[in-house]
Amino acid sequence: MIQEERHLISNDPFAPLRQRFLVRCADQLAELKAIARQGDALPTRDAMVSIAHSLAGAAGTFGFGEISARASALETLLIENGDEGAAEAALHALIAEIERTLQ
Repeated sequence: MIQEERHLISNDPFAPLRQRFLVRCADQLAELKAIARQGDALPTRDAMVSIAHSLAGAAGTFGFGEISARASALETLLIENGDEGAAEAALHALIAEIERTLQ
């Protein structure tokens, strides 16, 4: 069965795109961590919205539902000017999920 799974993966036409997404995701993780270290999310709200929006769509497309859901939650909080504490928690949850996925 494992050989079958490997064969299916190797024939997956989206595998190169999924791999590029993961590389880009690692870059975006570094950006999100830098934002989180700043402590005050307000000056970087637009950057976070952009990253979250990008991750929400691409992650869902390539089968990374948890990243997509967490990115979408962060994007919504930021756009709706939600509670800063909730936005910070959502940012850290997204960071943790990306790290888990990239391991």
